[in-house]
Amino acid sequence: MKAKLELVEAPLRLDIACGQAKEPGWTGIDLAGDADIIHDLFVFPWPIEDDSVAEARISHFVEHIPHYLPHWNGVDGWWLFFDELYRICQPDATVDIVHPYAMSGRAFQDPTHVRYINETTWFYLDAEWRKAQTLDHYPVHCDFEAVTIIGTGVDESMANRSAETQAFGRAHYWNVVSDLGVKLRARK
Repeated sequence: MKAKLELVEAPLRLDIACGQAKEPGWTGIDLAGDADIIHDLFVFPWPIEDDSVAEARISHFVEHIPHYLPHWNGVDGWWLFFDELYRICQPDATVDIVHPYAMSGRAFQDPTHVRYINETTWFYLDAEWRKAQTLDHYPVHCDFEAVTIIGTGVDESMANRSAETQAFGRAHYWNVVSDLGVKLRARK
């Protein structure tokens, strides 16, 4: 018999994988640290009500999502994680994510990083984009719009260049930016 999942009161602002740096005024979820909700983020479902989160933030965690764990029945953890995030998001909820950019040394320096994420990775969470690319057979149901994708930690050699030049450099050269900042919006 499965244990009953105790749901927490609907957190409107959720700091996912908050660690020891929970954003003030937010509810944190993590295994330890400053978390208000102690939970393994790789065990689904999370103890959070459906459609209860208006804003979420995730800083330097998505690059750690494993591809497979035995209890995931062969489904990549990326899909499971973002489907779970989608479940708890209210319609039009926003999610701010920061992660090392795929073409930055920061993406590779930490031996616990298992994902190398670039701008296009985020479109795989968009149901319309998946359908247009004939990838709607992927085992994922979430529908997030990538509202903004911004390179941060821009190398000083590029800092005063135009946005177009920075985008070209980010796509073609290493270490132009350290991280990507992404804002997603839940379409429900």
